[in-house]
Amino acid sequence: MSRKPGRQADSPADAETRYASPPCYAGDFPGHFGEEVPIAEILRIERLNALLEAERAGAKVLAILRDELDVRSPLRGLLERLQKDEGGNAVVLYKTIRRLGGVASHETGAFVHKTLAIDGLEARLRFLNKGQAWVVRKIDEVLPDIEDAEARTMLETMRSSHVDNIAACEAAIGEPPASEP
Repeated sequence: MSRKPGRQADSPADAETRYASPPCYAGDFPGHFGEEVPIAEILRIERLNALLEAERAGAKVLAILRDELDVRSPLRGLLERLQKDEGGNAVVLYKTIRRLGGVASHETGAFVHKTLAIDGLEARLRFLNKGQAWVVRKIDEVLPDIEDAEARTMLETMRSSHVDNIAACEAAIGEPPASEP
């Protein structure tokens, strides 16, 4: 129900609920109004975005490797589990970056093409483990700079899942367990 110009609202509640446009949330995003965003905050978001892009790439690679296997292959279940971990990590990283006021990347890392350029499943899985170890190192680098408790917990959980996934992948390809990255 619309009011005619110049007409008073029927009640105070009517005056409060009628808006010409939705509220603006731009002030919730640092730097939107031209104020300076601390360089440390920009670097933290960039590092989280690098992890996000790596997780997307890992999820994509694992889906491709899984789908190349026969449905009866014992490795298929492992790759399915690892793929779900990577995809889940990408989702929580995306949400965390947004919650922290950053702009989440929509890119996928170059890891996909590098992995698929390698011949043989075992060699690809060894390379995948190197990528997972890279993620663990990057988490170790960024953790000291993360003050947000929820983001710290998410990164610690993600780190732990990568360490476990590295061990599972090593066991599957018959590689002796490496020391924790």
